[in-house]
Amino acid sequence: MKSVERRMWAFDFDGTLSHLVPDRHAAALDPECEDMLRDLSADTSQVVAVTSSRTLEDLKSRVSVDNVILSGSSGLEWWVPGGHWIGPNGRARERLSKERKRIVPGLMKVEQIPGVEVEDKTWSAAVHFRHVAQEDRLLVSRELENLRTNHGIALHYGPDVAEIQFIPESNKKLAVQTLVKLFGSAYSSRDIVYAGDDQNDALAMRWVLERKGIVYVVGDRISVNGANVVESPTALARAVRKRFARTQAMGGDWSASHE
Repeated sequence: MKSVERRMWAFDFDGTLSHLVPDRHAAALDPECEDMLRDLSADTSQVVAVTSSRTLEDLKSRVSVDNVILSGSSGLEWWVPGGHWIGPNGRARERLSKERKRIVPGLMKVEQIPGVEVEDKTWSAAVHFRHVAQEDRLLVSRELENLRTNHGIALHYGPDVAEIQFIPESNKKLAVQTLVKLFGSAYSSRDIVYAGDDQNDALAMRWVLERKGIVYVVGDRISVNGANVVESPTALARAVRKRFARTQAMGGDWSASHE
């Protein structure tokens, strides 16, 4: 695929490029999304990235496509094609250590609720409550909100999960901003495309839309004004392919390609 203009494409992983599954360890790229990433990234005029709250090592094990930038821990860790790693400095790690000592005891209390599983991702923690009885879910919500109020944590909800950021400003918005800072000197703000499916992604989406970029919401778990909505990762792959092909045919007129 040979394009006319340079663009930045950023995709969330879980629920966006991969279908949501009962066992998060079994999450894998949707085949059409994998082909879409491969075709986009084969055009060296494009910047293609996958960002996730998963750790970078976890994400690397699930996305193996040449020329795709990977961002783990909601923008705190980066792997650049060619084997280059970019990550937090010593000061950030010292801050993380202090925040973990402050917040983890409260998380251990939440984990005592039957059915709750806390997944430690170092820079964040995911509180999974898929297996919590309906009558106990209010208790989970109450304990999480207590953590938010008492410890000032950043809390983002997804399907049967709550994501806690130990460093509150680390989120998908930070990930997209960092992507632009590191790799976007030749791009205008309207050249950014972002796709996601949960509250953390919505932070990035609103930032992109404010800059006249393009956003895709996958599924019906969030509502973002101005976003294109697709029903599944497979539908996202087809919509992205269609948009990319249309902008090429129009000689790179990005504004004319808006749906």
